[in-house]
Amino acid sequence: MQTSFQIIQSWLPQVLATIKKDIKTEHLSSNPPFYRTYFGNRPINRLTSEEIYAAYEKELVSGNSDLGEWVVNRWVFKHGDLYEYFAQKLSEINPEFAEIKSLTEEESGRVLNGVEGKFNLASVYIFSVLNGVVFPKTVLEQLEKKARAEEEELKVEAAKRLEEQGYVAKIEQLEREVARFESRLAGVQKKYATDVEALKKQIRALQKK
Repeated sequence: MQTSFQIIQSWLPQVLATIKKDIKTEHLSSNPPFYRTYFGNRPINRLTSEEIYAAYEKELVSGNSDLGEWVVNRWVFKHGDLYEYFAQKLSEINPEFAEIKSLTEEESGRVLNGVEGKFNLASVYIFSVLNGVVFPKTVLEQLEKKARAEEEELKVEAAKRLEEQGYVAKIEQLEREVARFESRLAGVQKKYATDVEALKKQIRALQKK
């Protein structure tokens, strides 16, 4: 049976990025054996995010329960609004929501009704898995599908924004180049007019002779 971290493995970098500061200031600094195992004696400011995430992903996926509990606590703390939402919705089903053993599809619908547009669906799915929200398998699968579809849409939108920013930057660059060219041209034209006037004066002087 897969662990919660194995289920959301593709999203682990996203989870860890959210608590990156906590990892560096709390966990890494207080766990010398863990640090030495993965990073030896290298200074912490020389570690890349990718190296840190890879080390933590390996530990979490392999079943380090203490680390897993720490990560879940820190991640949920960063998503307090999501916790409050679930606590309220689940309390409407059972005031002692921690005692809920399973949710029907109807109850699941009541819990999830309204999350779209209010929260990032990937965060909703990650929260549900890491906190063991007892949705039916079909509901979790549908939530995961929607979360991945939303992420793809966000990636496309981000790519479009980057492309638009690139066009804007190119236009601004060309405008600056045109302005510099016009400035140089104006200087050349002024010098040309001055030189022509000087030549005319020389011609007039010669004609008088």
